Amino acid sequence: MFNAPSPSPRRWPYIGRYGKPGISRRDLPYTLLVIAIIFGFGALYLPLMGWFRMTKESDLKSVAGSVRQAPTLLRPISPIICIRVETDHGPANIFEEDLSHSREIMNLKPGDYVTARVTLSPVGNVSESDEYHVWELKHDGVTIESYQDAYLYGSRELEQYKTTALWLGLAASICLMVALALRMHFGAWVDPTPLDSADAADYDPRS
Repeated sequence: MFNAPSPSPRRWPYIGRYGKPGISRRDLPYTLLVIAIIFGFGALYLPLMGWFRMTKESDLKSVAGSVRQAPTLLRPISPIICIRVETDHGPANIFEEDLSHSREIMNLKPGDYVTARVTLSPVGNVSESDEYHVWELKHDGVTIESYQDAYLYGSRELEQYKTTALWLGLAASICLMVALALRMHFGAWVDPTPLDSADAADYDPRS
């Protein structure tokens, strides 16, 4: 009975997107190094992102106007409420990430007068309207969300970012140590021997 030739021992039994054999075992040091760098970047980026989003009360901008249409719930990554307001300076979109006040916000109707203290929003889409992240929201003088509420929500988000960053940092450290160990074992970051045409012709994923 005919036996198909076995794949080259230099390559993993893996077929890539275009039907070509995958990475070599000796490519693992470089692969794990790249993964470690990505995890390390995430471990640094998440706490910084959370820290930069925290805003002092004195740095907030005031926005006031009439609600243009009923608030909508957006879901680009996590649920976000968008309040479209017509101000003296033109239309504005106000985004709310803390859904603990969603009932009061979703009950707003076109024509309702709202005032808000805001910062420029990092989550809105590019449009003709100004886009803000709300830190305080009032409807006809009645507070829906206070600055203290928004600050506590931001603090909780920052703590979650820090926890995620710790796990990413741990994963990055493990990947880096394994990459260095494999680098010492193989003597190179990547397989210096390219896959030749004979290997590619002999490669059979069913074997």
